[in-house]
Amino acid sequence: MDIVKKILIILAIYAVLGFVLLIFIYGYRQDVGKQEAIEKQEKVVATVTSLDPHILEGLYDTVYDVVYEYYDKNGTHYWGIIVLRTSDIDYAKSLIGTEVEIYIDGKGSCIRVSEVENFNVTYYKNWCIIMGAVIAAYTVVWIALVIRSNITTVPKDKTR
Repeated sequence: MDIVKKILIILAIYAVLGFVLLIFIYGYRQDVGKQEAIEKQEKVVATVTSLDPHILEGLYDTVYDVVYEYYDKNGTHYWGIIVLRTSDIDYAKSLIGTEVEIYIDGKGSCIRVSEVENFNVTYYKNWCIIMGAVIAAYTVVWIALVIRSNITTVPKDKTR
């Protein structure tokens, strides 16, 4: 039973590491699309369509996810979020219908023109590399421990 518990723990750690790696891969793929949109330089105007409020516990402000959307002539949907921190709900609601300039890549990825200056395409890429290295190191350590335990285990004499 002890071996089963160890195997389950090892598999759980792999599952957590793999899940975190998938999150970073998803973020990196989105950033690659944003980079393509920046390089393409196709600027369009998107419209703010909705708000999603998030009340922060212990703080007076509410954080709103301000959602903007755009459909190109081919029907491709582009959308993004602007995080707005304010306690003025009327101001937040007044943003619905306003316009935001975005770059699009023609495949569904976009980035606000105002975000381009601070955009870093390598952020998620670096985390993917780090997580891959952690998973590889964990695998090497695990295999080394398995090999070591098999070499140092002395077989029991069953003739006694």
